Amino acid sequence: MLPTTRILSVLLLGVGVALGVVGILGPRWVNTDARLPLDLSQTTFTLKDDHARTRLINGGRVLDAGVVRQLHMDILPPTDADTATVRIGVSDSRESRQEDVDRLIQASVWTYPLNRLSGEALVPATVSSQLGSPTEKVSVAGPWLKFPSDAQQTTYEVFDPTLRSAIPAVFSEEIDRGGRTIYRYSQDIKPTNVAEKYASVFNTTQKGENTLYLYHSGNRQWYVDQISGLVVDVEENIEDYFGDADGTRREDALIFHGRMSEDDKAALFEQASAVSDGSVARVLYRVALVAGVLLSAVGLLGAFRRRSVALH
Repeated sequence: MLPTTRILSVLLLGVGVALGVVGILGPRWVNTDARLPLDLSQTTFTLKDDHARTRLINGGRVLDAGVVRQLHMDILPPTDADTATVRIGVSDSRESRQEDVDRLIQASVWTYPLNRLSGEALVPATVSSQLGSPTEKVSVAGPWLKFPSDAQQTTYEVFDPTLRSAIPAVFSEEIDRGGRTIYRYSQDIKPTNVAEKYASVFNTTQKGENTLYLYHSGNRQWYVDQISGLVVDVEENIEDYFGDADGTRREDALIFHGRMSEDDKAALFEQASAVSDGSVARVLYRVALVAGVLLSAVGLLGAFRRRSVALH
């Protein structure tokens, strides 16, 4: 029968090896960073301007009425440890006494896989923007509704769906909210001829014999949770207009100063605050590895020492 000390040494060796395996392989089994969670429940950004100005597509009449802009993100399969598929719906609608079809200003749906850490698209998005029209493939340059995890005080090239290209979003402010760090990035959009970016029936209009072009301009403020890269608030000041080829402004297309409600902002912030940066898990894995090495050493020492004594 084996001595009790020999049995204890073997047990220590076994526990030590197990802890060492957990310490080494654990980070490979479980994510220890703040990549995009797959179970987000708050994924809708609703911006409202009660005093917006819009232009009717048919007739060209300009209306002063409230406008709601909504961006909604669904996380769809397939997903894995590093990637996820997202579907982002974007819509602008008037709060006016019109039929639903007339209240809708524009809508599009973007579907693409992204990197869960960087928020970058992995392949061009499949875009549906006109009812009954075929889908398009459009490159999504830069992050959009998901900034890089462990966001930095730098400039990110952030996607703009109107231009279908990236616009610099410059780090502007660090904000502390209940011990959680929020970064504000400012995205200035200089007047840009959208028709030069891509063809669409919405990008030009006729004024007599003259062709007018849609120009997109404004400013967007992104409020981003530093740890997770999740967007917790968006402010938009958009001035889109139709102008001549040289950029001379002729007619307003969309004047929109959109803000989110306090309740929506609070829900998004609460959700982002629940995302860990993985520092606790990393410490625990290191502790497990060190403890495993020590216990294994003690177990080996006890086992071989006992065996050496027995041989003598």
